[in-house]
Amino acid sequence: MGNKKLISPEFRVTVGDYEISEGIEVECFSSKESHMDWCRVELSPQLQGIVQFKDMDEAIVELGYDDDFDSLIEGYVRCGDGDYWKEIMIKDDMMKLDRVTIKASFVDCEPQDVIRYVLACAGIEDYILSDENYGKKDLFVIDKRSGIRAIAEVNSSWGISNPFFFQNKVFYWGAKEDQKEMYVLEEGETILALNKYGDLWEAETIAIPWIHHSQEVEVQHSKYSGIVTVEKTIVRSDDTGAVHMYIYFAGGEQNV
Repeated sequence: MGNKKLISPEFRVTVGDYEISEGIEVECFSSKESHMDWCRVELSPQLQGIVQFKDMDEAIVELGYDDDFDSLIEGYVRCGDGDYWKEIMIKDDMMKLDRVTIKASFVDCEPQDVIRYVLACAGIEDYILSDENYGKKDLFVIDKRSGIRAIAEVNSSWGISNPFFFQNKVFYWGAKEDQKEMYVLEEGETILALNKYGDLWEAETIAIPWIHHSQEVEVQHSKYSGIVTVEKTIVRSDDTGAVHMYIYFAGGEQNV
């Protein structure tokens, strides 16, 4: 990881049979609070109408160099009613939960029982759920709710605040992907600017596509130092092709 080039990466977008790396502007947003990651790929006039895609086509957006790419999002095309041929909107597997409607009653159930049922209705087989004991309810009813809303109501009804999201096409509820190593964000090396807005710090960095929300990173900066949990990331390109990345985390005003 430490030997990768980080200065001038490029996007690679795969939609159906198309692989696109030129003539695009890209913005990717990932946040554990919003549940669903998304990416907007704006097509140049030369590509509009040439690249063919349809709703729920599989899509991958990657960022990297030469043949060394890391995935920013793996999901599906979402086509709306507007001029979708001008841009490709990609959302992760949470879109399956957003589109399924749940109407069911559960007796003598734990929250994990309900969530497994909701995931099955959406066709989601790969998941990791918290194994904590939250207690049982005699009766729990879901009345025509989307899968996302149903899981949110599970949290609310049991009085818990477990985040839920997808990473690498695996659904997590009250859990997260095992982290094998911790990346260091360092002033003058990977951090270009660090500012605090409200409760969150915003670190503008060089492109580091393997950092995702819910991971822990170490920040070494004159304004703030410590080990933090990434709350969200934004990666975008501009009309010159330059890539900008923003990493958000919570933390105090003073160094720790």
